[in-house]
Amino acid sequence: MKANGMQKKKMTGNGFLLLITIALFAVMYIAGMIIFADKGFAKPQMFLNLFVSNAGLLVIACGLTIVMITGGIDISVGSVVAMDCMILAVGIEQWGWSSPVLMLFILAIGIVFGVVQGFCISYLEIQPFIVTMAGMFFARGMTAVICKEQVSIVSDKIFTTLSSYKISLPFGGYLNKKGIMQYPY
Repeated sequence: MKANGMQKKKMTGNGFLLLITIALFAVMYIAGMIIFADKGFAKPQMFLNLFVSNAGLLVIACGLTIVMITGGIDISVGSVVAMDCMILAVGIEQWGWSSPVLMLFILAIGIVFGVVQGFCISYLEIQPFIVTMAGMFFARGMTAVICKEQVSIVSDKIFTTLSSYKISLPFGGYLNKKGIMQYPY
């Protein structure tokens, strides 16, 4: 023990894995900056584009982090998101539903999906991997049943307005409709 009463902390296994992950990301990004320097990979905007183009995945990853911290696993998330997006696109473009109604409907689907899987895991005591794998296959199948083609949302005023919305940032820039940072100077 040191004289001032502080003990030296040891690095835990999770801290070590986090350190390795950060180091690998840095090494791979630096390698990309060297290899693809002529294509603009070394520009700061490219680093920000990683977050802009993967914002949805980052939100999902935060939710899954909580699941994993509590000792669980959920492999159905990607398929449920795909099914919800397909319902939204087909609902607007082919079924003629309004987007606010569809947003509430999709939220309800997500809640029901989570409650059913949570019930199977908690009360029926089925392994989370098995339950979420069944949920993944169900959501993938429903996505294919709903539509087998790519559907773009072009006729809805709310979505076209949201896609062209600019987010003003405090340091003088804004994100354009493609999610690219624009600086006025």
